[in-house]
Amino acid sequence: MKYFAKELQTGDMLSRTAGVKARDDADAILSANGWQEILFTFDSEDQGKKNLFHSLHYHQQTAQIWKQQLAHLQAGDILLMQFPVKNHSLLLFSVIQNALRKGVKILLLIHDLEIIRATLKDDMPFMKGIRLSLEEKSILHSCTGMIVHNNAMKKKLCEMGYAPEKMITLGIFDYLIPDYDQKSTSIQTGKNLPVIIAGNLRKHKAGYVYDLPENCHFNLYGIGYEAPEKEHISYFGSYPPDELPFALNGSFGLVWDGDSAKTCAGVYGQYLKINNPHKTSLYLASGIPVIVWKHSAMANLIQEHDLGLTVESLDEIADQISALSPEAYQHMLNQVQTLAIKLRNGAFLKRAAEQLSNRKEI
Repeated sequence: MKYFAKELQTGDMLSRTAGVKARDDADAILSANGWQEILFTFDSEDQGKKNLFHSLHYHQQTAQIWKQQLAHLQAGDILLMQFPVKNHSLLLFSVIQNALRKGVKILLLIHDLEIIRATLKDDMPFMKGIRLSLEEKSILHSCTGMIVHNNAMKKKLCEMGYAPEKMITLGIFDYLIPDYDQKSTSIQTGKNLPVIIAGNLRKHKAGYVYDLPENCHFNLYGIGYEAPEKEHISYFGSYPPDELPFALNGSFGLVWDGDSAKTCAGVYGQYLKINNPHKTSLYLASGIPVIVWKHSAMANLIQEHDLGLTVESLDEIADQISALSPEAYQHMLNQVQTLAIKLRNGAFLKRAAEQLSNRKEI
């Protein structure tokens, strides 16, 4: 049997961010393709308690829930887990090891890898390194197989000592949009419209938003915007992920990160070199071409399939759009629509999960 772990948290406050959307979509895609759900329910308030007693109790309780829910799995069964798990436990590795010893195959769908982000930092605390070793490295090494974002992430993991034969690349995250055919007419696109920026707009995550070039207009959507509107910037607030596509209005969707508008700098910016940002999928699934950093992991896909523009700096955007003919922009729209159908139908995860679970060598 093929199973997937579905984690639910009570009191979850992430309903207006992509963090929940990506995982919920994966759950829905796997379920629609015959994978059986194993439900894990956790109290997010317990996770937030900081004193040592509650922390130890939380780790024990979390591991016990995983152990109980996986007890019925037998040799030959396959379990796909979204990684990192939402409810970490220092003891989860031992639970997974027990399942592996029974002959259960453990597959991971990678969303984020803190161990890679950590390599980009010069000042990672010692205790955090220990925690990452226990919570991430041990599980990545012991799992049967993993779905990674792209070839750049696969190469990075191989350099860190992870087995290449365990990995298969996703290519791009899917993005399900309920009622798209009925509501898509509200999505406005056009070469001369502003550039869209959607996502977490807080300064620590997206400092570049507060230094956008004035020769280009931008429409902003998301949480945490902390500046007054300017003549070239309009802020439209935040929307739940399933409603956001129908609020979008613009020429291109920008995929950028870090503190600088000149290049994708800092930890978040450099992480784009191996990461598939979920907002790329939001724009493309909504039928909107994208603008990405030319050194990002997504740049090859965008260039190869004419899905948008690649830039070194945000200062290049206005000139590149101005130089784009109406025919070239329409060609991009057509290319995007072809890919969008696949993204809205979950085609990429379906393919990757099937190929990985059917590999004879795992």
